[in-house]
Amino acid sequence: MSRRNVGRLLGATAAASLLGGTGRAAAASPAAADLVFHNGDVITMDPKRPRATAVAVRAGRIVYVGPDAGARAFAGRGTETVDLRGRTLTPGINDTHLHAAVYRLNLPPYALDLGPAAAKSVTDIVAAVAAEAARTPAGEWIRGSGWNPRRLAENREPNRDDLDRVSPDHPVFLQDSGYHVSAVNSRALEIAGITDVGPDGSRKPGVDYDASGRPTGVLRYGGQALVQLLLPPRTREQRKQAIQDALTRLRAEGITSFTDPGLGPGGDGLGGGTQGIETLNAYVDLARAGTLDARVSALFLPCSQSGGSAAAVDKALREFAPPTGTDPRRFAVRGVKLFSDSGGDLLVAGDTHEERVAELTEMVRIAHAAGYQVAVHCYRWVPTVVDAFTATLSRHPRADARHIAMHGAFVPESLLPTMAEHRIGLGPQAQSWANAIHQAAQGPAGETFLPWRSAVDAGVPLLGSSDAPVNTPNWRAGVQALITRRGTCGHVHGPEQRLTLEQALATYTTTAAWQDHAENWKGSVSIGKAADLCVLGANLRTTPPDDISGIPVAMTVFDGHIVYTA
Repeated sequence: MSRRNVGRLLGATAAASLLGGTGRAAAASPAAADLVFHNGDVITMDPKRPRATAVAVRAGRIVYVGPDAGARAFAGRGTETVDLRGRTLTPGINDTHLHAAVYRLNLPPYALDLGPAAAKSVTDIVAAVAAEAARTPAGEWIRGSGWNPRRLAENREPNRDDLDRVSPDHPVFLQDSGYHVSAVNSRALEIAGITDVGPDGSRKPGVDYDASGRPTGVLRYGGQALVQLLLPPRTREQRKQAIQDALTRLRAEGITSFTDPGLGPGGDGLGGGTQGIETLNAYVDLARAGTLDARVSALFLPCSQSGGSAAAVDKALREFAPPTGTDPRRFAVRGVKLFSDSGGDLLVAGDTHEERVAELTEMVRIAHAAGYQVAVHCYRWVPTVVDAFTATLSRHPRADARHIAMHGAFVPESLLPTMAEHRIGLGPQAQSWANAIHQAAQGPAGETFLPWRSAVDAGVPLLGSSDAPVNTPNWRAGVQALITRRGTCGHVHGPEQRLTLEQALATYTTTAAWQDHAENWKGSVSIGKAADLCVLGANLRTTPPDDISGIPVAMTVFDGHIVYTA
């Protein structure tokens, strides 16, 4: 990027103005930096130096953090200098739960965008499918995603009858915003062999039926795989392009690191068929080619969303060979993802609840014993997941395993000391909380739903993330929710659970780096750490809390290079 462009966008000064007339001496100095920021509000997230006004970067590392005067020694004739003009600079943002390939492959041109901005009713969804059917050869699949029944005018899911009216000849697959429910038409049901309830009353798990025993076209959780596994698979090249497109979007959000939580043999029937092993291979290709301009941690996914078993986890891990030939600071498979529940019963193998608890515990044990960090998708059964973690740690002691309760919506405060003792992370999505909470919510679904402050005060590692594409990768919206406890309904719930700005920002920086076992080399603006930085278009400290989500990102620096300017 040219100095002229930096100046146009961020008010860069010439190096000489920062040097105060000492440019010749500094230019000859070996200490000259590649990039110097000054006149800013630097939130370092480093307790040894929490605030600064200037930062210098050389060879991909931070070499100076402090007042403007000290930065002068690092500016030479070849140094790019940026006048922050009082705006905030933070560490590069680390989203701890973001499905990058799913995010991009479920947007145009790969799939219809049926999110709230594009589809406000079932009628809108039907119209979008009709338009797509008109330009798609008969027999080819129509895909879409992003609908949410609570945000549709009819307050219901689309069904086969809605879709059949406009697409009798094209199989249709439309996934909801949470990726737990899909709507399909009769042609898709026919291809999948999903028929009416049999004479013996037999039903396929995860398939909704009406009172007459006829499938409605709504598939839930693992039932979605009945259709998703039949979708024409995306090629590896398409997946690589989608990842690169996603990285471009993430850089515009100041995101330099993220965890893609669940890629492997259990993923072919998830995310519109985009979470399989081929997506993991696409990441590996990009990393080996040196074109993956982000720090990505992947979680291996041995089982699908429901029906997982210890035998399947054991088999998948025995057959999986972790990738080689990649820079682990760019791409690494750091853990294993398992599913426990999505708010209902446990989704693993077993005929009784007790059998399912035992199965889940054994699944956790096998993944832990194989040396992996274990992250479990859970909502209602957080105590069961934590029990599985502690039992496993007792049986196979391992220092600093850093297991994670993903989402963890209904975590009782009484459980927090145990999580803190065993350093079990809690990975909710504040944006999801804000979207789900409603004006009248009380009790476990309101005031104490996701006790963020209690978790931090207890010493539980609290992790910030978007779960994109479930939410947009706007981390400022997450920070806003964490510090205001205000839902999108406009009401504040559980004000005692608000975080400070620094605590909220830690969930996307220092604690996020902890999840990656990388706190020694990233996550704060500290001398010697990776030069991954985010420059905002305003001052984060002085912006009213309810306006934080609207702050733009002005610049993103990755590995010492400017990779995005507004």
